[in-house]
Amino acid sequence: MKQRQKVLLGVLVVLLLILGWVYLVPGGGDDAAPARAPGRTAGAVDPDAGLAAAPARPAAGGFAVVSASDAAPGAPQTVEPLRLAALSRTPPGFITGRDPWRFVEPPPPPPPKPKVPSAAELRAMREAEEARQRLLAEQARLQAIEDARPKPPPFTWSYLGNFGPPSLRIAVFSDGKRVWNARQGETLENKFIVAQIGYESVDIRFVGFPDVPAERLAVKH
Repeated sequence: MKQRQKVLLGVLVVLLLILGWVYLVPGGGDDAAPARAPGRTAGAVDPDAGLAAAPARPAAGGFAVVSASDAAPGAPQTVEPLRLAALSRTPPGFITGRDPWRFVEPPPPPPPKPKVPSAAELRAMREAEEARQRLLAEQARLQAIEDARPKPPPFTWSYLGNFGPPSLRIAVFSDGKRVWNARQGETLENKFIVAQIGYESVDIRFVGFPDVPAERLAVKH
């Protein structure tokens, strides 16, 4: 077993020496190649030897690519140098794309274009606006009439309650300084009429304003 390993190791050393001589030593192994006949192209078939000439060997320490035309019988062989610098060069104008593992909020969609109303729609809008303006004018007119109409004075007194028999009740009022007693139907300060006296409320009407509804006051506790 050890003898076999020694033999394999020796063969490997010999192969390494041959490869070093061919690729590392400039012009190594060219002397052993047969001289070419003058005027004969590389790769042409020698009719005397019956073998195709070997393709040109690349420069020492470099790489070469043999074109696919070498496989065709009788075709001329060409050797193209392999430019390693072109492989590592970044193409101009290269832009890095988006990271697929990073979420990016998409841009908002553009706002929709406003719709241009037709002639019929414009006419309907104009008529609706005119009707709204007429309604506002009528409301303002009625409000002006209501504001110009005379109004009774506000009743600001407090109703304190009543006393006496049910048929002759007497209501008691106060303005904070004085106290008034009045039966049903009597007037106060010639402004207010005690229209009706209830158990816990009283109705007050206003002198000179028969159409104005009565104002009901509850007992102030």
